[in-house]
Amino acid sequence: MRKAVVGVGAVLALLLLVTVLAGQWLQRTLTAAGFEQLHWQQVRWADGALWLGEASGVQVTEQGRLGFRLDGVRLQPTWREGPRIERLLVEELQLIWQPAQQLPPREAEADWRLPDLDQLAGPLSWLPRELAVSSLQVQLPCENQYCRLQGTLQLTAQQQPLAVTAQLGLRADGQQLQGQLQLREDADRYLLQAELDLPQPLPLAGLGQLSGNLRLDLENRGEQWLLHEGQLAARLAEPQLAALAAWPQGLRPAAIAVQINPEPGSLATWRDSIPLAVQMVMEGEVSGRLDTLLELKSQPQWQGQLRDGHLHLSAPRLDISGVQARALQLDWPFLAELSQQGLTLQLGKDARLTAQSLALPDAGLRLTRLHADLADATLALPFASPDQLALEMPLRLGAARLEHAALKPQGWNFNGRLQQSATGLALSGNLAPLSGLNTELQFDWPRDKAWQLTVALQDIFLRAADPLAATFADWPALLSFSSGRVTGQLQASGRSGLDLLTGTLSLTGGQGIYDRASFTGLALPLAVSLRGDQLQLDTEALRITSLDPGLPLGPLQASVRYRTTLDAIAAGALDLRSASLGVLDGRVLLEPAVIDLGQARQTLVAVVQGVELARLFEVYPAEGLSGQGTLDGRFPVSLVDGQLVIDDGRLQAREPGVLRYQAEQLQELAASNPNLEQLALALDNFQYQVLASDLSYDEQGVLVLGLRLEGSNPAFQQGRPVHLNLRLEEDIPALLTSLQLTGQVNEIIRKRVEQYYLQRRSP
Repeated sequence: MRKAVVGVGAVLALLLLVTVLAGQWLQRTLTAAGFEQLHWQQVRWADGALWLGEASGVQVTEQGRLGFRLDGVRLQPTWREGPRIERLLVEELQLIWQPAQQLPPREAEADWRLPDLDQLAGPLSWLPRELAVSSLQVQLPCENQYCRLQGTLQLTAQQQPLAVTAQLGLRADGQQLQGQLQLREDADRYLLQAELDLPQPLPLAGLGQLSGNLRLDLENRGEQWLLHEGQLAARLAEPQLAALAAWPQGLRPAAIAVQINPEPGSLATWRDSIPLAVQMVMEGEVSGRLDTLLELKSQPQWQGQLRDGHLHLSAPRLDISGVQARALQLDWPFLAELSQQGLTLQLGKDARLTAQSLALPDAGLRLTRLHADLADATLALPFASPDQLALEMPLRLGAARLEHAALKPQGWNFNGRLQQSATGLALSGNLAPLSGLNTELQFDWPRDKAWQLTVALQDIFLRAADPLAATFADWPALLSFSSGRVTGQLQASGRSGLDLLTGTLSLTGGQGIYDRASFTGLALPLAVSLRGDQLQLDTEALRITSLDPGLPLGPLQASVRYRTTLDAIAAGALDLRSASLGVLDGRVLLEPAVIDLGQARQTLVAVVQGVELARLFEVYPAEGLSGQGTLDGRFPVSLVDGQLVIDDGRLQAREPGVLRYQAEQLQELAASNPNLEQLALALDNFQYQVLASDLSYDEQGVLVLGLRLEGSNPAFQQGRPVHLNLRLEEDIPALLTSLQLTGQVNEIIRKRVEQYYLQRRSP
């Protein structure tokens, strides 16, 4: 009897040891599988079954955290044909899911790949013949709360051959989730069929409102998977994907629908590729569709190739960050490769972007019928370091009409190349309006440095078709060129905006007309500098060989600096360092001065040097008047609201000279007037010792000379001294008009002169 008791005790001790070891093994196994915080209680054996009052725990994986709790568990084993679970009944199962985005970061797990079902034969053999969850509760993070779905789970399984059937049904507030799975063994293969339906949108936090269905019909033979049928159709409304958070509000889709159809009969070893027909539709202010054939590979790691891809996007109206687009259309045929490392993309030859109109109201810019040809563009995006993005894009841009206050409306085109790399952004190409004003652009923006822009003008030849006049809205309407050449280059730089602009522009060989004056030999080298809003223009050697407003003048030479601000372009300070104009074999110089154009009146001092009377009388239309002498003078010149005014000017002959007035009209008057007879005799050959005059010129163009003459005529009264004081008035604009009408002038000038003459005669 004692030996029997000892034997029973030994067996019980052995069973206890086995139980403890099994419990420790189960604990370690579940922990290795990611199960944590495992607790159970009220374990008992009754009626040939193991009863568990309550069990709970969590499983943490790379995808997220799953909390679970079981109540009223009954596990009934069977010993026929080896130990296994006959029946597993659960009165209530609660599952609480949190996605990885709501959890602290974890180390990445090893690459997952679809396993061979042969490897699962052992674990599958432990499935109970019957598994039933009477009350299944699933909690999912939804918008600002948790969604609670309730339903049931049924599973049946048999061995030799293996056959598993499972059904899942969940419901909550009109939403339903239904799933079915069938797995059966047939000789040396496994047949798997699965369906999952979510007909009504389910709001999921961090994802959006998800609906759709999944259907699969697979055959497995070891590592080989044969797809008989498959389809995924899903729609995500009000998406909350983290990848969309950085997109401008107008570009974020209101809904995304995805449909994936694997090609029937495709053989996938998960070392070779499996082709999937992918279609994605985007709804919102920007709507569109993506169609492509995706070839998936799992070895050596997950990767995909997208072939025959086509992306189409459209937006009837789009306002983003100060840019307003209307009737925007994007059509991109493409090829792409996708892997865990990154994305590479190449656009096809017909890739383009069009818009009926594109406006930047803050810049006052509007483009009509915009089109962009992006053929053969390539992109490489490494996911681990997006700042290493590499983009190579040929750019052919055009607009049927570009409108800006500084430009005349017309078509513009750009042909160049855009490059983005780890070192920065670069853009180069040719920009040209239809007027023919071609420029070469080079834009570079190194990473973490200021951007730089170089604009080089292609040589502009000024002929009848003047590209400058045809391009700029503020080009003077009365200025036209018949010849000339313009060259130049500008450099600009900045960080958030334009900080500095410098460069040179040069006009050589200029010939043409301004208003009613013709000119030749115009040379204008111009240095440009813009710092912030401070603009400076410099010319050291402005020159005009000849200038003819009715009176031949020239050459003109000047050295000028102009400083102003961008908000008051025409109200700056003009630093006149030197200026001279050839007049009648002499010249007129302006003394250096700084002129404030913001004031209503500006005053300069003009100095007359060496003007020859003989040349003056050659061009002055006064019959019978001639003479010799050289004049000098000095007088203040003022601009009053743009009108020339001279007050208190002085002119004086350098040395004695001769004046002769031998007009028939004077002789006729002298025949009946003794005083005029004496004057006519004196002026017949008047040799003066003093010739001086004060001078004034008013806003109406009237020149007044107060002339003082002292001298004699040797043939008049034995050379008796004669003093004369004369007052002469002349309408200078009318005089120049008369000279132009009687001379040989350009037809354009003649028409302008006639128009001016008619305007002056009109009351």
